[in-house]
Amino acid sequence: MTEFEFAEVNGHRLRYRVQGKGPLTVFGHGILGSIEQLLAGEEALARLEERVRVLFYDARGHGKSGGPTDAAGYTWETLGRDMAHLIETQSDGPAIVGGASMGAATALWVALERPELVRAMVVMMPPPLGHEMMRETNERQAISMLEALAVAIENFGLETTVQNLSLWPGFAATEEERASRVAWLSGQNPETVLHVIKGLVTAPFHDPEMYRRIEAPTLVLAHEGDGLHPTRAARLLAGLAPNSRLLVAERAGYWQENPGELFREMERFLDELD
Repeated sequence: MTEFEFAEVNGHRLRYRVQGKGPLTVFGHGILGSIEQLLAGEEALARLEERVRVLFYDARGHGKSGGPTDAAGYTWETLGRDMAHLIETQSDGPAIVGGASMGAATALWVALERPELVRAMVVMMPPPLGHEMMRETNERQAISMLEALAVAIENFGLETTVQNLSLWPGFAATEEERASRVAWLSGQNPETVLHVIKGLVTAPFHDPEMYRRIEAPTLVLAHEGDGLHPTRAARLLAGLAPNSRLLVAERAGYWQENPGELFREMERFLDELD
């Protein structure tokens, strides 16, 4: 049974779980996600935890963690400082850092601004990195959908927005998927979800040229066909970070649907570090 703890981090109470033995690995989830998003593939995760101490946490404003009730509290810097705080309080030395989507961008902030805390990095499905002018059509469309979700929540509230979305034919392909998405959206914190979205969709990323400064070994995982997590961004990072390796799955959702393969790739990455 997973045991959760809470820590005061930069003025907010964050939920986390840490399990395993060996050097610390801190991994962040995606936007509107939670620790539970990362706990799939228990058997493979258990093998990974025989080699490293894995810390998952609910980012500020997500899951069971507290968070600010204004958009200014959600930037890559504020999220990065939270991750850095967890590393400093849970490890005597640098950690392996990483994350999916929002968690990936958070880890990148730490690698660039607090490199002394980073031994290696796993960047999974990074968001649309780089300057806005670099974004492709599907990326702009995906971000516009997030912005539209924020507008709906602001005007109608979370509960009504979820009810309205659940009736939209394009909301889900199956009834099972519809129920899952309704549960996911309904489970968001109504006090913070609007501010999370508004803050992060406008938060600027680092200048891509700064990725050349990342000395830590870096594994970049991506998949095709996803505007919110474009392969363009993954290739940009892997092409600039000098000690990086890129793996691209052929279809969207591959890594989420195959957590065993994800953790096996992370194990291979650990082998390269040893």
